[in-house]
Amino acid sequence: MISFRTLLAATATLSLASAAVISPSHQAAAQSNPTMTNVIPEGGHYSAQGKIQALDPGADTLTLVSEKGGQLPMTIAPGVDVSGVSVGDVADVHYTRSVTFVLASPNVNVSTVQATGTVGQYAQTPGGIGPNAATIVGRIVKVDGPSSFDVVNNNGGGIYTVKVTNPTRQEAVKLLKAGDSVTVSVSPLIATSVAKCGVFGMGVFGC
Repeated sequence: MISFRTLLAATATLSLASAAVISPSHQAAAQSNPTMTNVIPEGGHYSAQGKIQALDPGADTLTLVSEKGGQLPMTIAPGVDVSGVSVGDVADVHYTRSVTFVLASPNVNVSTVQATGTVGQYAQTPGGIGPNAATIVGRIVKVDGPSSFDVVNNNGGGIYTVKVTNPTRQEAVKLLKAGDSVTVSVSPLIATSVAKCGVFGMGVFGC
C-alpha cells in the first residue's frame, strides 16, 4: 500500500481539494469548530485574460487585472518572452501553481518550519490563500472519519474541521492519525506564456 507520505510527495501540483465544509453528518464531531471553505487553492495549469497593470522584466514580475480573478501578481518563468507586451495591454497569460503537502509523525518537531500564516488567518480571509506564496503548518488533533479531520494551528489556537471531497484524498485521510503534522506549501503564480490580445493589445476581437 502506498503510504500517505508517498502519496503527498507524489502530488506536488495537486491541491488537497478539501472544500473544507462541515457536512450535517459531521456537525456533532466538529461541534463548534469554525468552517473552512476552499482555503487551499488548486494546483495546476490555468489561463487568464486581462489588462497588464505592472510589468518588470528585470525582476521577472507582472501584475494582471482580470475581470474574474481581480489583481493577479505573477512571477515570470525563465525563458518567457514579454518583449511584445507592455503596461496597459490586454493579454492572455498562461500560468501554473503548485501545492505541496508534507506529512510528519507526531514526534517530529515542526516548530522551526517558517509559516507565512496560521490556519485561522487563512480560514478567516475571504477566498483563503491569495495569489502569493504561502506556507501553512498545522497538527491533526482528531480524525473524524474517512473524509474529515480536525487540525489546529501549529502555534496553538483554534481547531478547524476539514472535510475532504476528492476521492483520492479521502483514501489518504484513512491513514492519518492524531498528532501528525501537515505542512502545506503553495507557490506563487508562475506565468509560462504572455500574449497580447486583439488589435494593438486593445483586446478587440478577443484573445
